[in-house]
Amino acid sequence: MFRKNITFKLTFGFLLIVIISTLLIGIISLNIFKNNIFNVKRNNMTKHALEISETLKPYITENVKGKEFTDIINLLDSIDSAKIWIVDSNTNIISASNNKNMNLTYITDADVKKTYNSIFKKALIGSNEYDEIFNPYYKEYMMTVAVPIKNNSHNVIGAVVINSSITDLSNSMNNFFIYLILTLLGEIFLAGFMGYYFSKSITKPIKKINFSALELAKGHYGIATNIYQKDEIGELSSSFDLLSLKLQYTINKLFEEKTKLSNIITSMNEGILAIDTNLNIININQSAISLLSVEDWESGLKINTILSKLNIIEEFEAAISKDTKKFILKEYLSKTLNFSMSPVKNNLNETIGGVILIQDVSEKEKLEQMRKDFISNVSHEFRTPLTIIKGNLESVIDGMTKPEYIKDTCITLLKETNRLERMVKDLLNLSKLESDKLEIVFNELDVNMLINDTLRGLKPLINNKCINLQLLLENNLPLLFSDYDKLKQLLIIFLDNGIKFSPNEGILKISTYSNNKNIYITIEDSGIGIPKEEIEYLGEKFFKADRARTSNVEGTGLGLSIAKRLVKVLNGHFKIESELGKGTIITISFSKI
Repeated sequence: MFRKNITFKLTFGFLLIVIISTLLIGIISLNIFKNNIFNVKRNNMTKHALEISETLKPYITENVKGKEFTDIINLLDSIDSAKIWIVDSNTNIISASNNKNMNLTYITDADVKKTYNSIFKKALIGSNEYDEIFNPYYKEYMMTVAVPIKNNSHNVIGAVVINSSITDLSNSMNNFFIYLILTLLGEIFLAGFMGYYFSKSITKPIKKINFSALELAKGHYGIATNIYQKDEIGELSSSFDLLSLKLQYTINKLFEEKTKLSNIITSMNEGILAIDTNLNIININQSAISLLSVEDWESGLKINTILSKLNIIEEFEAAISKDTKKFILKEYLSKTLNFSMSPVKNNLNETIGGVILIQDVSEKEKLEQMRKDFISNVSHEFRTPLTIIKGNLESVIDGMTKPEYIKDTCITLLKETNRLERMVKDLLNLSKLESDKLEIVFNELDVNMLINDTLRGLKPLINNKCINLQLLLENNLPLLFSDYDKLKQLLIIFLDNGIKFSPNEGILKISTYSNNKNIYITIEDSGIGIPKEEIEYLGEKFFKADRARTSNVEGTGLGLSIAKRLVKVLNGHFKIESELGKGTIITISFSKI
C-alpha cells in the first residue's frame, strides 16, 4: 500500500537520482584521479630511468663490479624511493644491497626472472616498457618502468628497471572512495528530507482533486476543488473545475435531447422497433404499432409472433450476429413493408441489440414496378446488339480489322442490325416476359456452333482487352432444342459481363459438356468477382453488385434480370458461383431432347 503512495514514489525518485548521479560523478572522478596520478608517476619514473641510463652508460661497458659503479647504484637507490635494478645483456639483475656494507646484490630468484622476462627482453631490444604487476622479490604490487642502456654506438648493452610501490596510490584511492560514500550518505539524508517535503506539497492538492472527482462520479455535478496555485497543479485544478461545470451543462443538454428524440420517434411515420440480443422488445413507437396492426406495444408476445411469421426474427438474428445491415421487403396485410435491420453496439464495440426501421413502401413499389416494366423492355434489349455493332465499327475505323476480314465484319454488322430490327418488333412480346407469354421459336441447335457464332461478334471486345479466351467444347455434344436468338442473347449477356468485369489480359474460359440428363454451358472469368452476400440478389432488376466497385462500368443492372427470365422461358437453369477478387463461374443447364 505504501509503495502505491505518490509521496513515496517521488521521494524514492529523488533519492535514486541523487544516488546514481553521485556514484556516477564519483566513479568518473576516481578514474580521472587514478589515471592522472598514475600517469604523473609513470612519466616521472620514465624520466628518472632515462637519466639513470645515461649516468650508468660509461660504467656498463667497464667492470660492473667496480667500486665506483657500486657507489653510484647505492647512491641512486637511496635518493629515489623506488627500487632500481640494472639488467645486463645476459638478463642478470643487479640491485643495491639492503645491508649496511653497501655491496651490490645479484637477484637470481626464478620467479622474478619469470615475471619480468618479457619486460627485460623488450627493453634489451631498445623499447621503453611499463607495467603494473606483483613483484615476487619485494612481495607487493609495483609500478615498473624499464628503459634500455645504449652505448655510444647506440647498441643496447643493458637496461634500467625502476620498481615503485603503488600501495600509497591505492591508499589514496581508498580514502577517496570512503569520502565518496560519506558524502553520498549525507546527500541521501538531505535529499530524502527535501524530497518528502516537496512531494507532500504536490500530493496534497492532488488528493483534493481526487476527492472532487469521486464526488463528481457520484453525480454531484458542478463541484469545485477551490485550489488556487500558479503552477501545473493549479492549471489541472482549474481544468477540473471547468470540466465539472461543462459536464453539468452537458448532462442537462442530454436530458433535453433525449426528450426531443423521444418526441421525434413518437411522431415519425416510420415504425421504430428496438430489440435486445434476447429478442426482448425494448421500445417501439406508435407508427410501428399501427403498421403491424397491434393494439399496443405492451403486447410484446404478439409482435414477436408477427415478426417470426414474416421471418424477420431470423433475419434480425443473422444481422446482429454478422454485424451487418439487412433490408427485407415483406407483404403483410395487403401492405408492402420494408424492414431495415441494424445492430446496435455499446462503447466497448459489443453488440447489445438492434433497431428495426419499418416503412410502408406499397405506393413506392407500385411506381417502381411501372418503371421496371418499361425500362426492362427497352433499354437493355437495345444495348447488347448496339455494343457489338459499335465494337465492330470502331475496329474497322481504327484499322484493327484486316482488309480480308472487313466483309465478315460487315456480315456480322448486318446480322446484328437484323437482330436489332427483330428486337424492335418484339418489344411488345418482351413486356410479357414475366407473364410467360413471349413468343419463342424452338429449333434443334448445335450449342458449340452457337457459341462460336456468338464469340465472332464479341471478338473486338475480347481483343480490346487482350482477353485470354479458352474454349473447352465437348465433341459430339447432343443437339439442344431451344430458341437460337434468345439463347444467343443469353450468352451475349453473360459473356459481355465476363469481358467487362475482367482485367486486361484476363482469362475467359467457356466449356460445354453433358451427362445423362442435361447439357451444360459454363462461363468462367478472372474478374473482380461478386460478394457472397450479394449473389442471392442477382437477377433483380437494376441491381448492381457493390455499386461502389462498379460505378465506373456502364450498365443499368438489367442484364442478369433479363438473363434470369430468358433462362426460365428457355426451360433452363443457371447458377452463379463467385468469390470477391477471384472471378465468377456461371453454369447454365438445359434438359436433353
